[in-house]
Amino acid sequence: MGMFDGYLLVSDFDGTLIDDKWSISRDNTLAIESFVAQGGRFLGATGRTELNVRPYTGDIALTTPWILYNGAAIYDWQESAFIYKAPLDRQLTEAFVTKVMARFATVNIQVFPGGPFAQINSGALPDAVAVREGQHYENRPMDQVSRDWLKILFCSDVAEELLAIEAMLGDDPLSAEVHKTHSGRRYFELTARGVNKGSALAHLKALLQPTPRHVVAIGDYLNDIEMLQEADTAAAPQSAMPEVKSHAQIITASHTQSAIADLVAKLEDRYA
Repeated sequence: MGMFDGYLLVSDFDGTLIDDKWSISRDNTLAIESFVAQGGRFLGATGRTELNVRPYTGDIALTTPWILYNGAAIYDWQESAFIYKAPLDRQLTEAFVTKVMARFATVNIQVFPGGPFAQINSGALPDAVAVREGQHYENRPMDQVSRDWLKILFCSDVAEELLAIEAMLGDDPLSAEVHKTHSGRRYFELTARGVNKGSALAHLKALLQPTPRHVVAIGDYLNDIEMLQEADTAAAPQSAMPEVKSHAQIITASHTQSAIADLVAKLEDRYA
């Protein structure tokens, strides 16, 4: 048995696993390989789609399902299929999004149904990150987005616009049926009530065989807090938000300095 037999390591993606050059460092890749070779299982937990994760993970063996869509889905890479989905209330969500579009014509609104996400308001300003990375998305009217809506993302460079949308939600019937989170400075997101990275991690633990005996989670932003709370050992990069670091027992090097490699080294020292 290896040192990490029965251990599950769950890492946030942006701001944790990938660095400021938008890549997974060689040190992180080698550390993940070492962790797995010693009996552990590794997965990512992210708001991204399966299509917008895959270009970054060529050197990582995707043998464990990942948490996607900020907890609204779990994706099995081996089967190329979702093994868990938690969709939004479609009727209430459409009604709320329609109100937002009427008030904020330039806020970029994205619907995530699985596969490419849909930008539903044609007059919106572009999502600079999606454009820079060449992410998989389509410009499509809301009534042409079929399948389950797993999450809604509002993107704006104007913080006051996102705060105003959040305030609108508070007076809307949808508010009782969603989990809300700020997943980045430019992003405000909605998933179904009670659905977040932490709830998805709890669900995944019940699915995995053998059941993990110790879960380590690391993240840097507000949408990672529930995941850290669900873990047995919580970690955060030095570059994480102060609110997130307050939930961590381990503080690693910054995401720009291979946070996952530093975490694995610290775990080896702690549990050797």
